[in-house]
Amino acid sequence: MKETVTNVGSSRSTGHDLTSGNLHRGICRLALPMILEMSVLNVPRLLDAWWVGKLGSAALAAVTISAAVRWVINGMANGLGVGGMAVIARRVGARDRAAAQRAVWQTILLGVAISALLSGLGLLLARPMLALLGAGPRVLALGISYLRITLGGLVVLVLQCAINSMLRGAGEARLAMSVLFVHSAVAVASEWALIFGRGPFPALGVVGAAWGNVLGLSAGLALQAVILLRGKARIGICLCDRKPDLGLMGQIVRIGLPSMVQMTLRSASRLIVMGLVGVHGTHAVAGYGVADRLLLVATVPGFGLGNAAGTLVGQNLGARKPDRAERNTWWVSAYAAGYMTIVAALLFIFARPLIGVFDPTPQVVEIGAEGLRIVAPALIPAIVGRVLARGFDGAGDTTPAMTINLLTLWGMELPLTYGLSRRLDLGVAGLWWGRALAHLANGMLFAVWFRLGRWKRREV
Repeated sequence: MKETVTNVGSSRSTGHDLTSGNLHRGICRLALPMILEMSVLNVPRLLDAWWVGKLGSAALAAVTISAAVRWVINGMANGLGVGGMAVIARRVGARDRAAAQRAVWQTILLGVAISALLSGLGLLLARPMLALLGAGPRVLALGISYLRITLGGLVVLVLQCAINSMLRGAGEARLAMSVLFVHSAVAVASEWALIFGRGPFPALGVVGAAWGNVLGLSAGLALQAVILLRGKARIGICLCDRKPDLGLMGQIVRIGLPSMVQMTLRSASRLIVMGLVGVHGTHAVAGYGVADRLLLVATVPGFGLGNAAGTLVGQNLGARKPDRAERNTWWVSAYAAGYMTIVAALLFIFARPLIGVFDPTPQVVEIGAEGLRIVAPALIPAIVGRVLARGFDGAGDTTPAMTINLLTLWGMELPLTYGLSRRLDLGVAGLWWGRALAHLANGMLFAVWFRLGRWKRREV
């Protein structure tokens, strides 16, 4: 049956038309809330590392290794958000609200099924994976406790990620931002109370950090449910049409599958690198973990800019304006590169005191500071690559991002990190240099492939 086409802009929406008007004004209107949305996640991430660091290097190492395991599973789920975002952005750009609403519900059904599968798989493999990474008895015990809780609550993470991706695709950046504000506030308060035993709560240590994260995600998901059910956004859900649509599900999966593959293998490569770090002991894992988290925190606003690029591409292609889609993406890339240049300089200059805030152990500070100084300059091309990758995602052309990321991660970073750290005996420094060189290649390849413009002809 043909779906009714309605004017999406006539709904009770906070969104704006991103397919006309001043280019830079449209970018700012969309990108600023998305940057704030992603940046607010830095607060619980930094506080989590700081608080866990107070429990000792073994606790910090356990959370670092466990997070690497969890992200392998999360990577499989993140592709779902990409598929949903691409479909939603096209439907909103084409002013087809009924089709957008149907895609939201089908993406949610997929999210529930995928998270159930991945949660069971993760719980089954958690212990052998941690042991394979060289976790000692103390680190292994803490890591298993942490993973059991985070993987048991995987459904809330998957659904929150997917729904926020769809809100962004619809241009509802402020609503997506409000979800993560609620998530972060609840996570911070919960972790503080549960890690150290504040108020009526017992001191749970590492386990408290895991519970705090799950509670924060649950609060964000509850707000998303209110948004979608009350019709306050350009997209929503109608419980009158709850049947699975296998054809639409297949379309979402086909779009998201390359992204799912590359995100999973990206996370798997991090897991392998973590195994190489583990050879050098607990202090190396702790130092690597702190530096890695700081590097991630530094690039998070770039993820927000990348999400803005994906939405702009999707909606402008839906409105049959491919040249405007391309101009938007190049400008967003320029803004991202300017931001990252400033942040990379700060990371380079203040490397040692930044690491020392989380763990003042001299060995940890030395390893972490060295990593920040080697990798920070390479974040500039890396963030450009991230923005252009999301531009491909917004077009529904997810194969280029998969190909380039796999080439630079598995074809370059892993061989380089292994060769430099083990064969040339550079130790942990070799791991950092391999990562930096892969970042450089990644940004260059994305720029060349995006310039070819084949993504403009992709139909979704």
